[in-house]
Amino acid sequence: PPQTQGMLASTSRVFPSPSTLTPPRRSSTANYRHRHRRKGCSKCASASIPSTSASSSHSERRVALVTGSTDGIGLHTACSLAAAGMGVIVHGRSQERVDAAVSRIEGVAAGGGGVCGAYVRDFSSLAHVAALAGEVLDNHPRLDILNNNAGVFEAKRVLTGDGFERTFQINVLSPYLLTGMLMPRIAATAAAGGTGEADVRVLNVTSISQSPGVEWDNLHAQKSFTSHGSYCHSKTCMRVFSFELHERMQRAAAKETSGEQMRFASSELAAAGAAALGQVVVLTCDPGTVNTKMLLAGWGPCGVETFQADDQFSLLTAPRFRDEDARGGYYVNLHMKQRPKPRAAHDAVVEEREKLWGILEQMTEFEYPF
Repeated sequence: PPQTQGMLASTSRVFPSPSTLTPPRRSSTANYRHRHRRKGCSKCASASIPSTSASSSHSERRVALVTGSTDGIGLHTACSLAAAGMGVIVHGRSQERVDAAVSRIEGVAAGGGGVCGAYVRDFSSLAHVAALAGEVLDNHPRLDILNNNAGVFEAKRVLTGDGFERTFQINVLSPYLLTGMLMPRIAATAAAGGTGEADVRVLNVTSISQSPGVEWDNLHAQKSFTSHGSYCHSKTCMRVFSFELHERMQRAAAKETSGEQMRFASSELAAAGAAALGQVVVLTCDPGTVNTKMLLAGWGPCGVETFQADDQFSLLTAPRFRDEDARGGYYVNLHMKQRPKPRAAHDAVVEEREKLWGILEQMTEFEYPF
């Protein structure tokens, strides 16, 4: 994958807000963000940009980060969120495409919505993911929506600079790391909204083309690789990760409610409290059969056009998905197809979730701060 060392300092923009596995070695966002700086990594040292505070007239505007928002469903969702009055953080791998997406989103923004940040980061590098999280934390005081939309469909097996198969890293490891690093801000946003009033959501995009289960001996396609097999397996892992994320957040909230003393590796999360984690809505979905570049490359033109792909926008905004019985689920065509089992079930499904979570911790060397 391209190592864009020289462009890191110039590819991030903050818009004035209109408002071989090794054990995990770090458990806090701050420590992870500064790992490469402590080692003298020029890529991360050049990644800092000045923070820009939200203007007082727009400090209450809801903010959404849509990864992979320069084309396809990600761009369509970002446009829809801006048209609904939200601040949108744009992310992509190409400066040219990020600039084009910013122009497109600004052209449809309404009701005070629009682009409030734009960042060029390559999810085939965990250092880039950490840098993106750092930029969001430095420059955006609130984060109401995280749409883990970015994904790839690879024609051949490629190992990233981090040593992982590219599809698995971009589609699974990177969203795991980004979500964990941003969770203190997400929880703080939920806490600021008040109990029962907050509308904060994390949407993890998977696919109806999932494989039957996690292939423990072929996580990086080391035994066999096909484009479809690697992609479908990564989407299985994304659903499993999303289920475990929901369950862990709900358990943390329940512990605090029962009076159990909680310890957090993040001061921001400690201030928000575990109850705030319980207010965050975690969902996962198949985005629909849509004629994106990915679908065309892998399956041909067999879906609806991108401008008709509204499932992600609905899951991120429709009130009914905040209902208790709607949270945590896997959705296809906006209908829940599967709900995560509670940890108490102690069956193979729960064991699969917990095992994968441990592997993601080891590979990214990042433990969630709760």
